[in-house]
Amino acid sequence: MVETKIFEIMDEAKELEAKIEKYKDAADQEMVIVWMDNILKLLMKLGKLTEETEDRLDELKESVEK
Repeated sequence: MVETKIFEIMDEAKELEAKIEKYKDAADQEMVIVWMDNILKLLMKLGKLTEETEDRLDELKESVEK
């Protein structure tokens, strides 16, 4: 499950990278702001996934200690 989410985030990042590369010469300020927003959303997804993974690891450690 975690791997799937990571791959989904990586795919989104690759798509965004390709889009930025394709349109960077024609980009106006509004388009750059949209790209920045998309990047921040990807970072937030990655942060939530990292937090979820850490929580699961903590639960696993606790269950192993018992």
